[in-house]
Amino acid sequence: MSAAVLISIIVPLYNEGSNVIKLVEHLQWLEGFHEAILVDASDQPDSRAIVTNTLQALPKSSPNAAKIGLVTSNESGRAAQMNLGAKSSNGDILVFLHCDTRLPDDAMKLIRRIIENGYAWGRFDISLESKGLIYRVIERMVNLRSRVRRIGTGDQAMFIASSLFNKCEGYPQIALMEDIAICKKLNRYSRPGLIKKAVVTSARRWQNKGALETILLMWKLRFLFWIGVDANRLADLYGNARANDR
Repeated sequence: MSAAVLISIIVPLYNEGSNVIKLVEHLQWLEGFHEAILVDASDQPDSRAIVTNTLQALPKSSPNAAKIGLVTSNESGRAAQMNLGAKSSNGDILVFLHCDTRLPDDAMKLIRRIIENGYAWGRFDISLESKGLIYRVIERMVNLRSRVRRIGTGDQAMFIASSLFNKCEGYPQIALMEDIAICKKLNRYSRPGLIKKAVVTSARRWQNKGALETILLMWKLRFLFWIGVDANRLADLYGNARANDR
C-alpha cells in the first residue's frame, strides 16, 4: 500500500463548545490526510454555531482549510455519527478521532506503515495530558488492557481500512460500548496493529468525577456489557453517574 492511499479522519461532536476551536487548530496543520469530516449532533445552538463559525474562519492560506468539512446529524450517539461520517467519506482508511484527542505530527505516516505491514485496523497508545502519577497509572492500564484484549477505544484514535469497516457493517447502533463491540467483529478478520507513539487525550473524563471513581465505573460498565446487559441500560448508568457529578 503506497503513500497515495487516502486517509479520512472522522470526528463525532456533541456540544463540545470551544473545544472545537482547538480541534480545528490541530487539524489545519496536520500532514498527510485526505479529508477530515466533523459530524455534529449538538443540540445546543451555541455549540453548533461555534463549529460553523470556526470552519468559516479558517484562513484560506491554511494548508488543510479545504480538507475539513462538516456534516450535521439529527441522530445523537457516537456510533450513528461515526457511521454517518464513514458513509460521507471516500478514504481508503478511516481514522475515528475524539474532539479532545491530538494525533502525533507523523500519525498518517505511522498508520500507513501499519496497514502496509498487513494489518487491516489498529490503534495508538494513549498519553493523558494532565500531570500526576494517577494519570500515568491510567495510561499504562488502558494501553496494557488494549494489548491483552486486542481492543481499542475511542480515545486511542482507532483506524480501520474502509473495506473492512464496510464488511463489518460499521459500528453497532448501540448507546454505549460501540468501540468494544466493533473490535469483537474486527478481530475475526485481523489482529489490531499497534502504534506505540501515543496520541494525547484529555483527562477530563477522570477529572470530572475523580480518577478512582471513574476507573471503577468503567470496569463495572465493561463487566456488565461482557455478561450481556443491554447497552441502553449501561448508557443510563453512565449518564446518571456523569449527571450526579455536575
